[in-house]
Amino acid sequence: MLLNFFQNYAVKFISKPCLVIAGAGSGKTRVIINKIIYLINDCGFNSKDIFALTFTNKAANEMKDRIKNVLGEFKSNNLHISTFHSLGIKILRLDRNNLYTKSNFSIFDRYEQNIILKEITKNFLNKDLNLLKKLIFFISKCKNKLIDSYIAKKHAKNSLEHIFANCYEIYEKYLRNLNILDFDDLVFLPVLLLKKDKNLRNYFKRKIKYLLVDEYQDTNVVQYKLIKLLNNSKNFTLVGDDDQSIYSWRGANPKNFFLLNNDYPKLKIIKLEHNYRSSGRILHVANSLISNNSHLFSKKLFSNFSYGSFIKIISARNELDECNRVADEIIKYNNIYNNNYNDFAVLYRNNQQSRILEKILLTRSIPYKIFSNISLFNILEIKFLLNYLKLIINPNNDFSFLQVVNVPNRKIGKITLSKLIKWSKRNKTSLFKSCLDKNINTKINNNSYNNLRKFGNWFTKILVFSSSKPSKVLYKIIKDINYIDWLKKRIKNSEKFNFCIKNINLFLKWFEDFFKKKKKKNYKIIFQEIIENLLIDDNNLEKNNRNFINLMTLHSSKGLEFNFVFIIGLEEGIIPHYSNLSNSDIDEERRLMYVGITRAKKQLTLTFSKIRQKYGEKIFTTPSRFLYELPKKDLKWI
Repeated sequence: MLLNFFQNYAVKFISKPCLVIAGAGSGKTRVIINKIIYLINDCGFNSKDIFALTFTNKAANEMKDRIKNVLGEFKSNNLHISTFHSLGIKILRLDRNNLYTKSNFSIFDRYEQNIILKEITKNFLNKDLNLLKKLIFFISKCKNKLIDSYIAKKHAKNSLEHIFANCYEIYEKYLRNLNILDFDDLVFLPVLLLKKDKNLRNYFKRKIKYLLVDEYQDTNVVQYKLIKLLNNSKNFTLVGDDDQSIYSWRGANPKNFFLLNNDYPKLKIIKLEHNYRSSGRILHVANSLISNNSHLFSKKLFSNFSYGSFIKIISARNELDECNRVADEIIKYNNIYNNNYNDFAVLYRNNQQSRILEKILLTRSIPYKIFSNISLFNILEIKFLLNYLKLIINPNNDFSFLQVVNVPNRKIGKITLSKLIKWSKRNKTSLFKSCLDKNINTKINNNSYNNLRKFGNWFTKILVFSSSKPSKVLYKIIKDINYIDWLKKRIKNSEKFNFCIKNINLFLKWFEDFFKKKKKKNYKIIFQEIIENLLIDDNNLEKNNRNFINLMTLHSSKGLEFNFVFIIGLEEGIIPHYSNLSNSDIDEERRLMYVGITRAKKQLTLTFSKIRQKYGEKIFTTPSRFLYELPKKDLKWI
């Protein structure tokens, strides 16, 4: 892989802590991959001593594959390349004296967290779903700032925060009693553990001879603490771009760049400013926009490509006119350059903005694909199957038992389940064991008892089958419970049903392939890894390999590139979003716009509507302030 001067410098610099400020399209992944290869081939590092952290399994697997292609399997086999959350799971399972969990813990996803918090806080929140949403955000924010419920209660500023802190405490106790973690715990608890356990901390400091972190700008407070606790304060490289920090709502904190600069006085800063993606004009516009933000490390992207076409700004009468004119431009460019539709992307701030555009594209026979980060874990028909897996891993998992006991409907009603729950609590046993207890017959009617026993006996056979043919267990479950027929009755729309079956088939294939890679391993551990893998990553079922226009939010576009990019809705209140118009938040909105601009390779078109419908009324809009922060000589207003 050929490297430019600064990429090569970043690869070979290993004598001090190193921060690589990697601008959009500057080849940061190439630098990380080459640095790992350099450490092994030229510096005598063993692959097992190198740890690299990123934010998705997809990115981690891509790095592993590219390194393996160069080094071969023997040299690269023991590399530790994973997400923060995957590493957190390993830390929690490794420590036998863990203060917070047992090694066979289960993990809640956001959906399951929502269900449980709704149930255990109903007396505090009066079943107010808006308050529930705020509570979930409050708890996540606390954990991402390393604040437990005790500290949250101590520092509550008002009555609502006191209520939320009390709910947080109840939620913490609930999770610990059932040996369950939520998604934020996967980094929060390892950091608490490392801070308290000196032996564990020293173990990792000895084990990690070199640490690399990708997408450093996306780290939050607790992830920064984890980086500090793991590294030996000398050998590490962090790669990121403060101008692409767009996830504050997930806890990402651009201030981590300032913390790093203060905590490591000998920090070496290396900038990658050579962009290999966009025309000179697109980069000039992007540089001009982002210069309005304050910076700790200034940089200026440049390109060896031609200066390129003017940036078009389309002023439309209304949303309908805006979307029609976008469609006109796409057809025009397609005719002139004979491009694939895959070369086009339309970006927007909110998903709702795509609705009118979809209708226009449909009526004009322009194929499109809405890009989504919905993972396998969040598809309901697959979630049911995953809950069966969770119950196989741990038959004492009462939450998963309740999720599957009536999927499909086994005529086990709410009253029966309520009696079963009371029985299990009184006898201090799990719901699964309780449904096999003959004595429960005295508490429920014969039909309900028979249905419970039937489920318990069937699932006992599934547990036996899992131990002998684990890779086939989902096929057996689907067949035994007539899952497809049940789904067909639930999903009346034939198109949605076919899509559902396609999802299940893709998942089953992925499930089998995962098993093939994990030879000679306990099947329950593999089941757990499958669930963790799906929970942590954005495992999209279907990639856009066909000839479609790409429709997506600005947030979803990060990391992608297209020849022709349209950003629609450049109006005050949309871009920048009305919720982020204060001075403290406008910088992030500007960074989001910067990300959108730097997705474009050849042509960038920005649009706004003079009138927009809002709650059934016509609203006269104001063009986005960002349009006036772009250099006039590079714009062509239409």
